[in-house]
Amino acid sequence: MEIEKLFREHLQNYNAYETEENPEGEGWIKLNVNENPYPPIQEILDDIASSLKSKEILRKYPDPFALELRKAILNQLLRDKDTLTNRNTVFIGNGSDEVLDVIFKVFINPGEEVIIFYPSFSLYKVLANLYDAKINEIKLKDDFSIPESIYDQKGKLLLINSPNDPNGKSFDNDTILKICYNFPGIVVVDEAYADFSDNTCLPLLKDVNNLIVYRSFSKTFSLASLRIGYALADAIIVKEMNRVKLPYNTNNIAQLAAISCIKHRNKVYEQNKKIINERKRLSEKLSIYNGISVLPSDANFIFIKFDDKSTTLKFLWDLKDLKILVRHFSKPGLYNYIRITIGTKEENDKFLEVFNSIAEKYL
Repeated sequence: MEIEKLFREHLQNYNAYETEENPEGEGWIKLNVNENPYPPIQEILDDIASSLKSKEILRKYPDPFALELRKAILNQLLRDKDTLTNRNTVFIGNGSDEVLDVIFKVFINPGEEVIIFYPSFSLYKVLANLYDAKINEIKLKDDFSIPESIYDQKGKLLLINSPNDPNGKSFDNDTILKICYNFPGIVVVDEAYADFSDNTCLPLLKDVNNLIVYRSFSKTFSLASLRIGYALADAIIVKEMNRVKLPYNTNNIAQLAAISCIKHRNKVYEQNKKIINERKRLSEKLSIYNGISVLPSDANFIFIKFDDKSTTLKFLWDLKDLKILVRHFSKPGLYNYIRITIGTKEENDKFLEVFNSIAEKYL
């Protein structure tokens, strides 16, 4: 039997999401995947260890709708964000990737239009292709701001990454609110990196009902492995998202770990100030080189532009030869850029040392 003939016909032209390089062996400095460089604080690790002492924790199914976590998100984590307060407006997903996947399940019929900015997080386009949507890719302006043409767009979903990956730019609330008023479908704002910024559009949820804002515990709270994300939206939208999600989509340990993160959030925020301070330091150190521009960033990474494309690739290859991974995007308009995740001070010092030695050759 030719099994391939039984696959969905649409998958013949589908390109799956490609994860970043994860080399084996010791000594690598991974500044390519935007992970938080610090492990969860000890209090969170202690809470996770304590939960595993229960004989029932692994045997029983988790709460399918993560009620305690939803309450903690509204009553503690977001209580100073001037946003929605009804627990029925919170959806919990297996990472923010599943949150986005469920949004597509709820709203997209084959052939319906999805608006995606370029450049932006590549998973948006991957999921749009998977659900057989028509993709309308709107190019951001040269300074990575949103063009005026966005206000005339029609479609079912419009996806905004703020701060945007790969460039780290946040979009202001006036622009997002105007988009919500003009767009006839659902506006989805991905705030995975928002805790490293002073900006959030969460308050806009009180003004419009066609907005979904989703966030993650991966970046801020170092829980990337446990896969917990959440969305805030009108209760009608969240009800439908809960109808189509898989049962028991988030596990007990992940739910309890996320609640612990919320309980100890202030200490985590203090730790993450190191990332923000290091972001500033790296930006200043790299700005001294001729032939390089450092873009302002609201995320846990920075985006740098080389004047010359060939120099960009030389830096990329030489860094890898010395066991430092950064992210390069082989896409139109991005060939001259490298994205650098903010590491620990020690990792950043090593990166700067190596970068300087390479710069002496090429800059």
